Amino acid sequence: MKRYILRSVKYFVAMCVLCLALIWLKIESEQTPVTFEQMLGIYFSAWNGWAMAATIVLLSATYPLFGFVRREVEGDLAADRTQVLAALEMEGYALVSEQEGALHFRAGALRRLTSLFEDEIVVRQSAADQIEIEGLRRAAVRVAIRMEGYITNNRRVNG
Repeated sequence: MKRYILRSVKYFVAMCVLCLALIWLKIESEQTPVTFEQMLGIYFSAWNGWAMAATIVLLSATYPLFGFVRREVEGDLAADRTQVLAALEMEGYALVSEQEGALHFRAGALRRLTSLFEDEIVVRQSAADQIEIEGLRRAAVRVAIRMEGYITNNRRVNG
């Protein structure tokens, strides 16, 4: 629960910064005589400004529900370790720790920043023949697809 709240707060702050930056860009590009503070007053004196604020709150509160996922790939973590490491390396992730049968990966500096430091991918054996990949939806799905291909190709070649 603590992690969920922290993620929600991060996305709320990021969306507020983005919204304020867009308002500032609008003021600068149109060369209006209105100051930034006056423009904020204009936005929040109308219903649209409050609707935008409510949308930001709603999105940031629900994003951790649909922004993170667990995917399963057929394989054995011990037997297919080389393919697992290769798949994550090709996606730009590096192994940072290995604890209790789980491999923890992190992305490079730029990707970490753009994902608000929510770049961790955890890979573990979930069942006898299933590898579980947990992390940010976009990254976990891409890693799962690549990993599945690497494992399938390795089995096809080495039969």
